[in-house]
Amino acid sequence: MRLQGSNILSRKQVDLLKKTRLNFVWFPKDFERIYQQQYRQEAAYEFRYRGMIIFILYLYLSFGIYQVLPKDHVWAWLSYYSWVGVIVLAAWMMSFIKKFTPWFDHYVCLGSALSVAISFILVNSLEGIKNTALLHTAMMYAVIIIYGFVGLRFYTALIAGWGGGLLGLLVSKHLNADIDWTLLNRTYTFSSFLGMSLAYFTDRQHRENFLQNCIIEHSHLELVQQAQQLSKLSQLDALTGLANRRYLDEVLENEWHRAIRYSSPLTIMMIDIDYFKLYNDALGHVQGDECLKRIALLLSTVTAENSDTLVVRYGGEEFLLLFPRTNAEEAQQQAERLIKETHQLAIPHPSSFIAPYVTLSIGVATMIPQADERISEFIISADHALYLAKRKGRNQYQITNNQPTIARAIAE
Repeated sequence: MRLQGSNILSRKQVDLLKKTRLNFVWFPKDFERIYQQQYRQEAAYEFRYRGMIIFILYLYLSFGIYQVLPKDHVWAWLSYYSWVGVIVLAAWMMSFIKKFTPWFDHYVCLGSALSVAISFILVNSLEGIKNTALLHTAMMYAVIIIYGFVGLRFYTALIAGWGGGLLGLLVSKHLNADIDWTLLNRTYTFSSFLGMSLAYFTDRQHRENFLQNCIIEHSHLELVQQAQQLSKLSQLDALTGLANRRYLDEVLENEWHRAIRYSSPLTIMMIDIDYFKLYNDALGHVQGDECLKRIALLLSTVTAENSDTLVVRYGGEEFLLLFPRTNAEEAQQQAERLIKETHQLAIPHPSSFIAPYVTLSIGVATMIPQADERISEFIISADHALYLAKRKGRNQYQITNNQPTIARAIAE
């Protein structure tokens, strides 16, 4: 029986269950509910095959009994024992109907109990043929099949086996039958304890397999999470937590083709921290790293309003921002805001030639891509705009959008 694992419990809890609860063939409430749900589905599916085998065994045993019974008692016996076949066929057909699957334990348990009760009554109550060896054999087969072959869980099988026997005993008493307890103990009682052992170890084995599959499920989830984490780490810059150039290549490729398909504008900004080498020389690389982190956080915060914006650490002190569906006017507003926010951040820069605090130079490229244009040319245009911004005094932005270059500087 194939049972899928579950991750409702932690791996540690599953290991604890394997050590402490298997002997009781019962799990904690929520976990038991999940196990039973899966068990019923698999047991109902398997009963589609087992039910027919059980019916064939029933026919074979019935034929054997028919051959040895006195002819004048055949119909009396058949009027009772044929109901066992009806019960087996009914349960077998119900196993094919999915809406009955959640009730598999109930209808199979009831059918099994009735089969045992009928066999019990025949053994003790049918005049002229009671205590026939084959009838006892039929009852033993019924008990063993119920415990070991029908697919009931241990406690449900107990209810079916002993409940059916109790029902048969009550009916036999009601009919004033002369019960041979010695023979019953050697047949019904013995087969019941043997069947209980089979049902117990089968149920225990199924539960152990289920817990093992739970561990496998946890291992699978851990591998998936690790793979996702590794994939995420491979796309992030270790220092700033921003996306790296590898991830930029993937996203920019997709956004480029989308912009071509929908004829929408696309903007990128190349950003450089002014005189960052002098900053490192004056304050040290530790402070330099902190400066990069603060600028990275600023860029992420300022652009957070647009969920499509991608902020990338492009290399060293350079950053790249990707703005899908953003035209030149909107790009200009973003550039002005970034420079203004950087001024307000006021990170001291003792070695800058243009301001007492850290400033940015920004090169902006905006265009509606065409099919015959290349992404590399787009990036080169932004890089060229950044070069112009630095050449013209830094602490400013330059925008190019296939029009004459626009230059803007923020006054000190």
